[in-house]
Amino acid sequence: MADPVTLNGDGCYTQHGVSGYGVAAKLSRKELMNEDFVKTMAESMMVVIAKNCMELGARCIGHIKSHIRTDAGTIKADTIGASHGSYSKGQLTEPVNTLFIAINSIVQGIPEDAVKAATLEGLHEVSEQRGLSVVKEKEHTYFDEFDFVASKQDFIKQLEEQLEQDDGENNGNGKG
Repeated sequence: MADPVTLNGDGCYTQHGVSGYGVAAKLSRKELMNEDFVKTMAESMMVVIAKNCMELGARCIGHIKSHIRTDAGTIKADTIGASHGSYSKGQLTEPVNTLFIAINSIVQGIPEDAVKAATLEGLHEVSEQRGLSVVKEKEHTYFDEFDFVASKQDFIKQLEEQLEQDDGENNGNGKG
């Protein structure tokens, strides 16, 4: 990680220095990914993001969570800090090559730009380690459980549409 970042003023949410960042991404892999692979990858990603935030000077991790949607099912993973490990649940009915992941990181003690850097670095680091390509990524707003009541086909369509929109910040290499 880069040099520690100090908090200059308040975080983006409260006067207590709480900042957050959200990203949606489409990931793919030539080899099929089964449920255990996807869960392990997601859990690792949540812990790496938490470690990155702490290395940048975060005082605590509020919640780092992800929702993964595929044509074969949904996986959720989260952590409240690297020392707490991570947890995942959900299932896939069959192995997949492509998945859509939405990640939210809520952290105290570092500004939003640092949370963004830690989240994106964790996304790319773990993807690369596991042989996944980040096909496209885009910032998104905070999500919660109720956001995932749409059918998986409808949700995947929404994410595809979101990722297809090029707002001029993406140079076509998957990095927004």
